[in-house]
Order: sequence, then C-alpha cells, then structure tokens
Amino acid sequence: MFNPKILIISTIFLIIFSGCIAENTNKTTIQEGILTIGISPDLPPISYLDNKNPAGFEIDLITEIAKRMSLEPEFKIYEFSSLLDAVENSEIDCAVALIAITPERENKVDFSRCYFKTYTTILVKENDFCNGLKCLENKKVGVLKGSVQESLMEGFLDDMEFELVHYENQEYMHKDLLSGSIDSEVCEFLTAKNLINDRNYSLKIVGDQMDINYDAIAVNSENDDLKRAINTAILEMENDGTVVQLKEKWNID
Repeated sequence: MFNPKILIISTIFLIIFSGCIAENTNKTTIQEGILTIGISPDLPPISYLDNKNPAGFEIDLITEIAKRMSLEPEFKIYEFSSLLDAVENSEIDCAVALIAITPERENKVDFSRCYFKTYTTILVKENDFCNGLKCLENKKVGVLKGSVQESLMEGFLDDMEFELVHYENQEYMHKDLLSGSIDSEVCEFLTAKNLINDRNYSLKIVGDQMDINYDAIAVNSENDDLKRAINTAILEMENDGTVVQLKEKWNID
C-alpha cells in the first residue's frame, strides 16, 4: 500500500545525501573546479617561466593530473622554503618543486606516489681543482633554503668547517657561484646538469652521489580525497606511458 510518509522521508534523505556528496566534492580543492598548485619556478627543466608562463616537466605532469581529475590548473609562485607551509595552511591544494619525501616534511604535509628519483651533488666552477666533499673545507657553500641539500650540509658542519650560504632563489645562487661570491653550491643533480649541458655555464659536477631523493607532490595531510585522486591519476599515467613520455620530452630520465 502506498505510504506518502515514506515517500516524503525518502525524498528528504536523498536531498540531504546529495548535499553531502556535493559538499565533500567541493572540499577536495580550495576552489571548485580548480586545482591550485604552488610552484617555485627556478628549477629548469622541472619548473620555470617561459615568457611568464609556467613550463617544465612537473608543470606538464600536474597539468595532466588536473585534466584527468576534470580540474583546471592554477599556478601560484612561492619561494621554495614557503611551499610546504602554504600546503599545510591550505593556501594551495598541492605543490610541485622536486620536493623530496622526508620524515621531517611528513610531519607537516602528506605526499603522493613518488614519480621521480634524483640525488644531491656538488657544483663548482670549471677551473676549480675541487674533486669532492673534502674540498669544501673552509669554503663558502651555497644551498637552497628549505631544501634537503640544506639539511644535508648542516649535518656535515658537525665534522667540517665551512660557511653555509642560504638562498631563497637558486638563480641568485648560480650567479654567485659564477662570480666567485661563493666557492660551490650543493644542489640537486638535474639542476646541475641543466646548468652545464643546456645553459652552457662554465661549471662542473664533482664528487660522488651524496644521497638519493624520492620526489612527489605535497598535499595537505587532512585532504585524503585529493591525495587519492592524484595518486589514481599518477598510476594511470604510469600505466599508459604518459610519465615516461614526459620524462623523455624534458630529457630528465
């Protein structure tokens, strides 16, 4: 027998349930329909500005991820040392900048699947006789503020004597190395390779591989839905060959 009370209750339930779904969906990103991404565009060929437009491997990667999530990417520029705070404080949905996963960083933010592996190296002028870590004794050594390289070199200060010079922007660090204001810089290998091979700077890489870093997208630790969606997109891109194609395009593999 038809009961109008049941129909009314069912309708109310569906309205409330639908509202909850919409609300949860909207909370996945700060702005509905937009993925707000923090970048530090002084990392060619990973992230840089080409005629004021973001370009590079990670820019292509996160743009494709946003597309597969049916979102429009919107980029916001930060100094590298401010990126994780911006993610933690929900100023942005996520951040890309060759951000290595570390236990210390996992106390502030969460991370997606790793999509790239790299390492730290030492960069000096081409005519420098330095051949490794010990050469940095009593020298001025540049590092990017907030980077794993900064933490790594701070650890060596326990057993070595050198002056650590902290930079907010890698381009200024490169210029200081070329001018002689600093004696070396400790940086990520791809950065060093780009300076030498693509930009023809009179620099060279010395010493052994100093560590190994697994890079991923930083997301807010309370936004499990966003992390899950990003991971799904990355996995799809790994399986269909998109990640490999992007690495080949930017010559970073």
